[in-house]
Amino acid sequence: MTMSGKRFRCGIQALIALSGMLMFGGCLAADEHPMDDLIGLSLEELSNLEVSIVSKRPERLADSAAAVSVLTAEEIRRSGYTSIAELLRLVPGMDVVRVDTGEWAISSRGFNSRFANKLLVMVDGRSVYTSLFSGTFWENLDVVLEDIERIEVIRGPGASTWGANAVNGVINIITRHAGDTEGGLVSAYHGGVQRGLALRYGAPFGDSGFFRVYGKYNARDGFLEQEDFRDDDRHHGGRVGFRADWEPSASDALMLQGEVFDEDPNDPWLGGGHLLFNWENRRDDGAVGNLQMYLDRFDLQTGEVDDDAVNEVLDTLDVEYRHLFAPMGGHELIAGVSYRFQRSVIEQHAFTQSDPAERHSSRFSAFFQDEIALLQDRWYLTIGSKLEYNDYTGFEAQPTLRSRWNPDDHSTLWAAVSRAVRVPSRAEHDLFVEDDLSAGSPMFGGLPVKFAARPDDSFDSEELIAYELGYRWRSSDTFMLDLAMFYNDYDQLRTLEIGNPMLVLEPSPRILVSGQAGNMMQGQTYGFELSTEWRPHPKWRLRANYSLLKMNLDAHPDSLDPTAEDPAGQSPEQQLSLRAMVDIAPDWELDLFLRYVDRLPYFEVDAYTELDARLGWHVNQSLSLALVGRNLLNETHWEYGREPLGSTPHLIEREVFVRLEWRF
Repeated sequence: MTMSGKRFRCGIQALIALSGMLMFGGCLAADEHPMDDLIGLSLEELSNLEVSIVSKRPERLADSAAAVSVLTAEEIRRSGYTSIAELLRLVPGMDVVRVDTGEWAISSRGFNSRFANKLLVMVDGRSVYTSLFSGTFWENLDVVLEDIERIEVIRGPGASTWGANAVNGVINIITRHAGDTEGGLVSAYHGGVQRGLALRYGAPFGDSGFFRVYGKYNARDGFLEQEDFRDDDRHHGGRVGFRADWEPSASDALMLQGEVFDEDPNDPWLGGGHLLFNWENRRDDGAVGNLQMYLDRFDLQTGEVDDDAVNEVLDTLDVEYRHLFAPMGGHELIAGVSYRFQRSVIEQHAFTQSDPAERHSSRFSAFFQDEIALLQDRWYLTIGSKLEYNDYTGFEAQPTLRSRWNPDDHSTLWAAVSRAVRVPSRAEHDLFVEDDLSAGSPMFGGLPVKFAARPDDSFDSEELIAYELGYRWRSSDTFMLDLAMFYNDYDQLRTLEIGNPMLVLEPSPRILVSGQAGNMMQGQTYGFELSTEWRPHPKWRLRANYSLLKMNLDAHPDSLDPTAEDPAGQSPEQQLSLRAMVDIAPDWELDLFLRYVDRLPYFEVDAYTELDARLGWHVNQSLSLALVGRNLLNETHWEYGREPLGSTPHLIEREVFVRLEWRF
């Protein structure tokens, strides 16, 4: 057995032993707990939890015909985590990799990288991905965690509802109504690696309004790049913002929120802000209209010297209206239209140029979805599609067909067939950027060798046809099982077509190896995600997640990309996690999270097993303290490797810190 396998087995044994002791302790203390202090939502309440990520209308989590997971506010609090990226480790099937102290690579169902581009991420329905590379800067997604109501996650396509780039998954972070955050909050953490502070105050205004204002600061020290070298990848940043909710009438609800931020993870620097407005109108017949619009500015500055910099200012205007029609017989129909305008300006440098330097782009879209009751309370069929027009590839249709069957009140069998596309990004169409391959090559007389990513306006959308099958089952209020299986058929996947080396003299002599984006690969991925939860006692909660991913990618015979099939080795084939949440005394909580992540063959990164732990103490109704430890089984471990144009990976270190939460 390998060393990583031995650590995995030892970790499992340790968790089982701890679980047994904690269950015994929890049973001894059970009589001291009032029944209204049970641990989080019951399994029945969790099944009845309403989510809107599948169809933009509320539906029971248990009835969702998709691989949906929800992280509740209680789960977020008890995790002890300090960022959205870390929280996603708790979702089955999510591939979450820490690159360095501030940067992450996150995906669902394969194709993970620092610049992963098949996962749509939103906050309150506002897209936070950048059109520069169709991905997310996770170091900038620094929401005040205490203000999150829940995080909804789809593993698999959601394009028929949310549109292009919702290919392998969708994440929507939903923040709390301002009326649920009255009073003051001080939340702080401090340890050997990181520290942070969040301040919030909320109050009512007028006859039916509420508001909150907040500010947040965080700082993280650099990780080790090698065993004996710590480079400067420190991260610090902050943001201030507000949210207001009010109801001018019994049928209308308005929301306005805004934020400005400044995040400096050494490279890149990120800044900007947004303003979002939402109006919901509910009618007596059950129809609901919703208008949402937002303005967003995102400022990116990267590169250690000016000539290598990629500096972009991106302005976005997004307007969407959707309407949930009153029930019509056995039909529940929702439809909507949206428009997005973006202005992107990229600063020109010697080794980074864009043609054009300023691009204006528009996206028009419409969607509809109809849930048809074929057999009331038992069998439902959902048909829908997103129809979009974009400036890169023109018209795109992304239909879906979903069906669910409820053989009884405690189980759901569902199936789905969907089409999704990932449209080209600005970098693929417009951007020329160089990156060092070698400081000096003897083969070329000591000249430096650089790689140049060149634009290609013929690059087309990547396509996916996804087939999914799932089953959910809940046995009374002690055990729950959720299984999702998938088979994804991809076409026109991106390759990097390499050209012949050439000598370039201006602005300095160098050997240039160029590459352009091409659609020269296809392939299939398949696997499953299994999540179970067992509650043998009201104060004891144990959850286990397992996921299996297989990837078969084939480049076209004419492709000149020597690394075309490498993405198959950049995502773990297997992942396993166990989470225990225990109330060990009236005012004490213990939370354990053990995870096993399979090796990454492409990067030659070994499999690893790690344990995170949290010990929480409710000092009184206003003050809570927690001791949090992360990566406790190993002093350091690798999670990722070096990729072209990506960041230098760092050793992930063990850390311990203290958290404080004071409400007044």
